[in-house]
Amino acid sequence: MSEAQPKSFIRRRIMPWFFILLSLYIVYCGLLFFFQTKLIFPAGMAGEPGKALPTPQTEVIELPTEQGTTVAWLVPPVELEEDNPAPLVVFFHGNAELIDHQRAIINLYHDLGIGVLMVEYRGYGHSEGTPSQEHIVADTLAVLKIVLKRDDVDASRLILHGRSIGGGLGAQVALQTDPAALIVESTFTSVSGMAMRFGVPPFIVTSPLKTESAFKQLACPILIMHGQRDSVIPTRHARDLETAASDATLVLFDAGHNDLPNGIEVGKYRSQVHDHLMRAGVFSK
Repeated sequence: MSEAQPKSFIRRRIMPWFFILLSLYIVYCGLLFFFQTKLIFPAGMAGEPGKALPTPQTEVIELPTEQGTTVAWLVPPVELEEDNPAPLVVFFHGNAELIDHQRAIINLYHDLGIGVLMVEYRGYGHSEGTPSQEHIVADTLAVLKIVLKRDDVDASRLILHGRSIGGGLGAQVALQTDPAALIVESTFTSVSGMAMRFGVPPFIVTSPLKTESAFKQLACPILIMHGQRDSVIPTRHARDLETAASDATLVLFDAGHNDLPNGIEVGKYRSQVHDHLMRAGVFSK
C-alpha cells in the first residue's frame, strides 16, 4: 500500500464523519446556550405563588427594574425589642421553589430572633423578568441597600443562607457585602463546572455561579450542609468547597438533594445553624 492510500482513506472515510460529529456537537452546544436559562432556572417547575403573606407583619418590597418589578418579602421577628435591632438573614431558595415555600426557614430564624428577607428571583412568583446570576445578585443588593438602613435591622449581623442554586447566589452576594456568616446547603462548586459533565464548554454558561472561587475570597465563617446521598450534587462538591474556604465547617446529613433535612435530622439541622451563628458572633450583642 502506497503512502498516498492511507491519506486518501482518511479523507474519504474518516473526515466526513469527523465533520458530521463536530456539526452535531456545535448544534448541541448552541441549543444549550439558548435554552440554558430554562435549564438553570426552571421557574415553570416552581408552581404558582400563594395569595397570603407568611405573617401579618410581613412587608412587601417592590423593586422596579428594567424588566418590570421584583418582589421581596421582609419578615421581621415576631418579637422586636425596642432600641435593639435584630439580625437579618437573606434566604435564597432552590431553582424550583418560591419564597412562598419557605415557612420552615422563617420559623427557624424567628425562633432565633432573626428577621428574614427573601428576594424573589426574576420570572418566579410575583417577580417579573428573566432570571440570571447578574439579575438576582443585582436585585438582592438593591433591596439590601434599602433594608439595611432600617432602625430595626442590625447591618453588622447580616447572614446569607442559600439552598442548592441559592447557595451559589448567596456566595456571589457575599462577595459584595460584608456578612457576619454564610450558610450553604446542597450547593455545587460551580454551574460552569457541572456543565462540563455534559460536554459543554464553561465559557458559554451565562450564569456560572462560581461558588468555589467565591469561597476562596471570603473571610466570613461558612457553614456547609450536604446530604450524603445527594445524587444531583455529589458530596465531593461540599468537600471541595470546604477546602476552598479559609473558615468553613462541613456537616453531612443522611439525606439526598431535596430532603435535607429529613424529619429525623431537623433537630441536628437547627442546632448546626444556631451553633454556627454563635461562633460567628451573631448572638454576641
